[in-house]
Amino acid sequence: MDTVEQLRYARLLSARKQELSRKVGARLHQHGLEHHEEARLPRRSEDTDDDATASAMRDADVSALARAARDLALIDAACERLVHGDYGVCVDCGDPIPAPRLLTSPEAARCACCQQAFERRPQRA
Repeated sequence: MDTVEQLRYARLLSARKQELSRKVGARLHQHGLEHHEEARLPRRSEDTDDDATASAMRDADVSALARAARDLALIDAACERLVHGDYGVCVDCGDPIPAPRLLTSPEAARCACCQQAFERRPQRA
């Protein structure tokens, strides 16, 4: 991968990280919280008078933040691979990850075939 390509992917990763960080910040500062106030998830009891609905809404908030944290970690790992010169190489098979995959998922660590196999593996607790 040449320097121009590396720069392009670094910009993609940076833009994706900024967007995710903005979304996380917006979610944590909902309901008109000022910047000096503590960031927190809304209690959701103000949004509905149904405890089950409020609980489901809180669960959705927590799930969204967990996904964002996972995605930010993937982006950070991709940035590390970029720095170390192994960005764009599948961590499982060692083959190059095709450019179209990297353009749509710049944080990708695996080629599509290895990613599918990875997703089929049983998850460990």
